[in-house]
Amino acid sequence: MNDINLTNMINISKPITNTKELFENLGMEKSALTEAQTSFLNDNGYLIIPPTKFIRENLKKMNEITNNLIKSEGDKGGWEGKEKFYKKGKFFEANCDRLGNLIEKDLIFGKLIQIPEILSAAYEVIKDELKVGGLNFRNPHKGYGEQAIHIDGIPRQSTDEKFHGVVCYIYLDNATKENGATRIIPKTHKKTGWPDDYINTNKRHEDEIRVETEAGSIVVFNLNTWHAGAENTNGKPRKTIFIQIKKRDEGQLLNYKKFLSAKTKKALNEAQKYLLAIRDEDPTQQEDSVSVGQIYRDKFGKDRGAIK
Repeated sequence: MNDINLTNMINISKPITNTKELFENLGMEKSALTEAQTSFLNDNGYLIIPPTKFIRENLKKMNEITNNLIKSEGDKGGWEGKEKFYKKGKFFEANCDRLGNLIEKDLIFGKLIQIPEILSAAYEVIKDELKVGGLNFRNPHKGYGEQAIHIDGIPRQSTDEKFHGVVCYIYLDNATKENGATRIIPKTHKKTGWPDDYINTNKRHEDEIRVETEAGSIVVFNLNTWHAGAENTNGKPRKTIFIQIKKRDEGQLLNYKKFLSAKTKKALNEAQKYLLAIRDEDPTQQEDSVSVGQIYRDKFGKDRGAIK
């Protein structure tokens, strides 16, 4: 499927009640993925998608916006939904630039959640009604970024259970081994339980690969695929936007109905409002943030995040 004109979609106003109507609203008559891409995603638990026209045309602008936000927000970056834990001088993640609630800060980021390739991949994995769980940003500094192997979703208890969602990385810079390209262990999404049930997650895995790709590329992987950040050894930026898309009945990493301003909500189109679950008819999430991280800490007594 060719790129849809995302700029003009702001005028689409037809009410949406389900994912089928969402796709119709966006002009998606069929999946934006090829059969080969779909097969690879289902078999390996991840997929690399080349830069779309919209991302190519807006890559420089998104870099400029995030660079400015890093400077202006400082140690407050990324704390949206978790403000009660913030203390002056305490960064959300040490030695790493983090940003949250990007759609509130610039509407260009709202257009990312309706990219057909991303939505097609999400539906292929979830096979259920869709919702955006979160949209944020990470950029590890030199000498940092190494993480324990983890998953970003609740583990399945049986192989018959549906998958819960996907996370999509949009790289604003080239991703290389030297600047910490993500480590992924293919096919591990088919396992049940946590990675810790099988391995020492602080060690490198013999089957892991490094996702090296050009700026603007999209990497989609199943929330149950084992993966981890890697150390940025050369200090070159590896700015990444993360979009989580999950089953519609599950909680969001950020309660967008609460954290998006009335002005921003009004500016979004119907597809964006549906995906963010911010309409009056959408159930209201009580929590500011629902994260698998707390479940992991309660179970294993440690963080899923950086080990360096």
